[in-house]
Amino acid sequence: MASLRLPFAILAAAPLALGLTSCTSPATSSGSSETVVSAVVRAESDAGGRAFDLDREDDGTWEVQVVTNGRAADLRISADGGEVLSRRDADTVDTEDRDALENAGTTMADAVRTAVAAHLGGGIDEVEIDRTSGEPVWKVSFDAGAEITISLVDGSVVPSTE
Repeated sequence: MASLRLPFAILAAAPLALGLTSCTSPATSSGSSETVVSAVVRAESDAGGRAFDLDREDDGTWEVQVVTNGRAADLRISADGGEVLSRRDADTVDTEDRDALENAGTTMADAVRTAVAAHLGGGIDEVEIDRTSGEPVWKVSFDAGAEITISLVDGSVVPSTE
């Protein structure tokens, strides 16, 4: 009888174990806050400036635009956020975006963390400077189409006007 209990216990626990291993948490998704923050920090460190635009590409890599001395640098960052794959110097940065960044109290990395805490799920697809009621904000877009808006000035979540 004891020999039947062990196989039964294994069979009974198997669905639970399979269910747990097949789940993916937001922390392991390709657009997780940790990955996005790593990509932003890597780009800012390499370019010596502040990130103002981020897009996840179809191949999973990140395109991060960083402003340095009024000019933009476009950096392609690996999917895990750890390596600069390419860098291209771009044109000057839009005056409104540059002014917003110079007066910002919140970095892109902080805005990502705040948006993920407010949204609770899904990977990040894009982060950019936008305006809400004339005020500069970080617009954080998620895979499923949701958007969270974060104040560039104080880092608070800005209520949706829709």
